[in-house]
Amino acid sequence: MVEAFDYVIVGNSAAGLQALQTLRKHSTHASVAIIDREDHRAYSRVLTPYFVGGKAERDHLFIVDHQFYDRTRVTTLFGRTVIALHTDDKQLELDDGRRVTFGKLLLAIGAEARQLEVASDRSSVLRHMTHAEQLVELMLKAKTITAIGAGLVSLPLLSHAPADAEKHMVVGSNRILSRVVDAEASAILEKRFTENGLQLHKQNDIVAIEEREQLLLRLASGDTLSSDMLIVGKGVEPNSSLARAAGLEVDYGIRIDDYCRTSHADIYAAGDAAEGKDFISGEPVIQGNWMTAVEQGENAALNMLGMECAYAGSLKNNITEIFGVDIAAIGASLDEDERSVSTHDQRTGRFRKVFLNNKDQVIGAILIGETNDAGVYYKWIRTRSHFPGKQVLYGTNTYAAFRQRMA
Repeated sequence: MVEAFDYVIVGNSAAGLQALQTLRKHSTHASVAIIDREDHRAYSRVLTPYFVGGKAERDHLFIVDHQFYDRTRVTTLFGRTVIALHTDDKQLELDDGRRVTFGKLLLAIGAEARQLEVASDRSSVLRHMTHAEQLVELMLKAKTITAIGAGLVSLPLLSHAPADAEKHMVVGSNRILSRVVDAEASAILEKRFTENGLQLHKQNDIVAIEEREQLLLRLASGDTLSSDMLIVGKGVEPNSSLARAAGLEVDYGIRIDDYCRTSHADIYAAGDAAEGKDFISGEPVIQGNWMTAVEQGENAALNMLGMECAYAGSLKNNITEIFGVDIAAIGASLDEDERSVSTHDQRTGRFRKVFLNNKDQVIGAILIGETNDAGVYYKWIRTRSHFPGKQVLYGTNTYAAFRQRMA
């Protein structure tokens, strides 16, 4: 059986969903299909730690209602996996034997969580709804919880776990969030988190797991940890094998140009599988955040429609809450060599650090404790604005300074 569509989207998360809405905004009559391996409507992965920790109901994770796909007049092929992409005849082969042809294709296929070499039935990554549901079951009776990896999966999960659970974190590097914030911010956050009961085991790894009444985790240091469950947060790998097998240009992820187009004229990519230009450095990168996926999904859809629209490049934009601490890292927020200005109120815990280039333009920011002004810093970076002055870091006048700068 072969079905033909004007537009096909593979992926039903941030990039795919935004692309679908953009296509329908500008084209009401074109035929559109959306394919996804998960058999349900789109949900927010950002909220899954709250669900795992019992602070959000499962139904609250979904970002569209049951009628959304009918209203957008899209054919949904959910619970199906694309096993082959044939570029010559512009055809997708699905795992149930079905074939789908396309006029234009968007690959919004995301990434998969890296697994630990040693595994257990009492360990899980967090990437899909099935993982979240598994972690819910594991956490129900857990009195001791261990996570490996100190990034934006493990830390929020431990943060939202039951307050009376003992919490351990095995960290490969010498600090937490090493791919998100700089060393100064990392040290501030470590202090805050350990004060909330988090026990860190830095520059270490889990080399073996013994199945006992509790898991016995053997560490590279020679120490052992006993734990009721293990959270694996070792990062993700972009889903690029489908594109590579089809002959598309692939580096770490699927390479895209300024129009979110791959090396095939009628195939586009967006989100966590797409490797495109960084707004600040101009170098190819995968940002792996929700906002980038939305921006690229919209840009790809506009270009699929023939509305030539260049994307200026992606920005790191991570905003989260961990152990009651609001955190935002925007743009270039890692380089210790960059010029920066900062302020840290020890009484309130409020920390602001702004990174500047040699023209005094804002290229990055780290905010700890209250992140309501994160959008202002994002806009400063996007508009290549000059930093208005250190005084904006001290109070709540960031937005006023932004309005003055933009006037």
